[in-house]
Amino acid sequence: MRAWARLDAAQRQRFFEAFVRAALRLDRLELRAWLRRRLKNPPLAAPIDPASFAISDADMALLLKKLPLRADDADGEKIVP
Repeated sequence: MRAWARLDAAQRQRFFEAFVRAALRLDRLELRAWLRRRLKNPPLAAPIDPASFAISDADMALLLKKLPLRADDADGEKIVP
């Protein structure tokens, strides 16, 4: 419902009309696939913030401290790739 709320009235009307046209020409499974494709793509798909995937310098430093960089840094445990 949040995705639907992001649409303005004209976009909602266009989506509804496209859905009705698809419902009239497609069978049940094809209509379901059509709807899934539409929900995964804009304008109904949620916007993605690329910054949410970024790793900060502090996070990277913590990871480097926790992970062994060489096989002999693993305190005798064998590292299996």
